[in-house]
Amino acid sequence: MDRQDEALKLLKEIKTIMYAIENLQTQIDEIYAILESKGASPKEVNVQTSKVPDPMAEQIIKALEYQTKLQNYQLMLIEKKNTALEVVKQMDIEMQQLLLLRYFQGYSIEQCATKIGYTSRWTWEKLHQAEEMFINIYAMNK
Repeated sequence: MDRQDEALKLLKEIKTIMYAIENLQTQIDEIYAILESKGASPKEVNVQTSKVPDPMAEQIIKALEYQTKLQNYQLMLIEKKNTALEVVKQMDIEMQQLLLLRYFQGYSIEQCATKIGYTSRWTWEKLHQAEEMFINIYAMNK
């Protein structure tokens, strides 16, 4: 993999991991909402010959698994953001702002344009320049 691919992959991974974190957090929140709506009261004691599955326990286990994944993604995100920030800090302020909005905050081109007060076309062109600058600085640092 050449430096250009590696640099762009880093930026895209940041965005992808942030999206995965959002999804996991939503799933965790949904599970806890289900658990809260059902209430956490003890089950009645019944004598049975076979084990009856406990749906609440299954939901709790699923929530814990999601939380573990969430923590792993958060650690990966911190590592990748720190690597990218070392490069971004060496760029012009305007270019920094574009990359941070697009890749670190997950804004669309249109949202970036609105945020900085320019047209989508201008923003897209400037973002492309920022990506090229990021690639060049990344290649020099590696």
